[in-house]
Amino acid sequence: MSKAPNPSEPPAVADYFRSVDSAPVDYAVDRPSSGTNGFFVVFAGLCIIAMLMRTIGEHTGMAAGPGDIVLFAADRGDAAVPTRLFLVLFFVTYAGFAYSNGWRRLFIGGALIGKFAVFCLVLDAFGWLLHALGVMTIPTFGLQMISGLAALAIFPHTVMRQAQLPAEGAPPLRPYTPISAYLILSFSLVFAIVGAAVALWVFGSQVDALQQVAILGGIGPGVFLVQQLLACLTAGFGLRRLRKMKGVTFSPRIAVIVPAHNEAHDIGDTIASVDRAAQTYSGAIHLYVIDNASSDETTPVAESAIAACENITGVVLQCPTPGKAIALNMGIAQITEDFIVRIDADTVIGPDCLQNAMRHFVNPRVGSVGGMPLPAEEKTWIDKVRLVEVFLRHGFFQMSLNGYQGVLGVPGMFTVYRHSALREVGPMVQGMNGEDTDICLRLDSAGYHTVADPTAVYYSETPLSYAHLREQRTRWFRSIYHITAHNRSTLLDRRSMTGTFVLPFQLVNAARRAMLAPLLLFAVIAEVGFHMTFLGMAWQPVVATVLGMPMVVTVCVCLAIRPSAVKYVPAYLCFRVLRSYFTLAAALSLRYPPMQPKDILGAVSAAAPRRRSRPPR
Repeated sequence: MSKAPNPSEPPAVADYFRSVDSAPVDYAVDRPSSGTNGFFVVFAGLCIIAMLMRTIGEHTGMAAGPGDIVLFAADRGDAAVPTRLFLVLFFVTYAGFAYSNGWRRLFIGGALIGKFAVFCLVLDAFGWLLHALGVMTIPTFGLQMISGLAALAIFPHTVMRQAQLPAEGAPPLRPYTPISAYLILSFSLVFAIVGAAVALWVFGSQVDALQQVAILGGIGPGVFLVQQLLACLTAGFGLRRLRKMKGVTFSPRIAVIVPAHNEAHDIGDTIASVDRAAQTYSGAIHLYVIDNASSDETTPVAESAIAACENITGVVLQCPTPGKAIALNMGIAQITEDFIVRIDADTVIGPDCLQNAMRHFVNPRVGSVGGMPLPAEEKTWIDKVRLVEVFLRHGFFQMSLNGYQGVLGVPGMFTVYRHSALREVGPMVQGMNGEDTDICLRLDSAGYHTVADPTAVYYSETPLSYAHLREQRTRWFRSIYHITAHNRSTLLDRRSMTGTFVLPFQLVNAARRAMLAPLLLFAVIAEVGFHMTFLGMAWQPVVATVLGMPMVVTVCVCLAIRPSAVKYVPAYLCFRVLRSYFTLAAALSLRYPPMQPKDILGAVSAAAPRRRSRPPR
């Protein structure tokens, strides 16, 4: 006789973490791990072949110079890392594993290599000209660094132009970022640059010592110092803004939406946490649970939990069409309250979460507010690295973005929206990843901004297995391309801080993350197998991309928020490499429409420079 299911016990992992949102069929494919693993195998093979050719060239006298693809370097010393060779091999391998037919892969590879080759040729010629005129000499390392930064922009630019991505949404309504936000960012950036220059000049010997142990390095110690100083300065402004809200009370009626798909095992805890939070919130709260095509006991468990509540009222609605955005839109259509709180069914909010989040809406320009998503437990290695990741991202970097109104989005696990603002920008987008960030971007396009308040604490489920973690992160990291495609009109829109600065930075950062693990593999092959060919190659700059300033900042943030979390930092630094693997997997999961030879000719002719139409300002 089979055992009756117990709704209080979680189902098998494979039964509940996948959904229609895991890989939206129009824009993504649920590729197995073999696709990403195959990338690394082929990439390693290409590295060995390229390095063998370089070695043979040196022995036959056909190759000499910096050990990289640098045409007109004034100094012909060995390169610390053959950056350009790595990028060419990365581009070729990515094109070979893109999800499409052979002709499209050929076109992707041609676009990536062609853009990069043209940029490097122009850069090297310009550097040679400056040297010939006696103006200045750009060292090989400088040429590599500049071309490496350009490659971080070339990769997302090519993906955005060729992948099958969501159509562009409505043009921005009335983006608005106050001049004070731009002044704060500009002041912080200038101060960071000057501070980094002074530090390198005054503490030159100490900087050299730190470089030798991979504390500073990567693409250059100055770049890393500027980045971290900028984040620290703007985080100070963000903390100042947050402290201004201390003691402010705002308690209107609110509606709480909980979309739920097969969440019988934990939705009772979610509902109970809302009831507890209502004890410190004086406004009325009505709960809407949206059962999104569940096949378990989600509805009866939720109804029982609502009946047991003492401080809130609630109802369970049925949404038979799968999809979280579909369930959210159905719930929003039922709501009359002025503010909407969205909570995932595996999330437990803290006692003061609602009170701390709602206070920001006294500012009529605030359209959405998020909090700090701590892991529900600290048992597994996933829980521990997630804790450090949350402290770093939501306790530090989101605070930095608060400083100049640059918060791109907040997790949909817990978000509060101004209902009138949601009506202005339309429903939650369906059929793509990242609907939580997308709605924040569209609110920004209507003149509202998003606040991330780390005192609005909530606790969310972390993946229970490696397969669950891979599905989650692939979905998260894929969303940057979906969001950007749907908000193309916002990208580089000077009226919006997120469009001008934050969204382009996130695209470049996604490319950097995708390249981190392949770069480490490339460096290991070069150092172990071809050390005599690349005599000038140093391990410190490569290792510093994983350790270095990221490690220093992570330790400092943990010490500031919860010192006991410092013991998880080593595991988190290893996780950053795994995160790179998932970021690459996300880029490989994008769909590219098939191509034929005639399509290639048409695409090349259409690529001629043209002015892109923009909405009237």
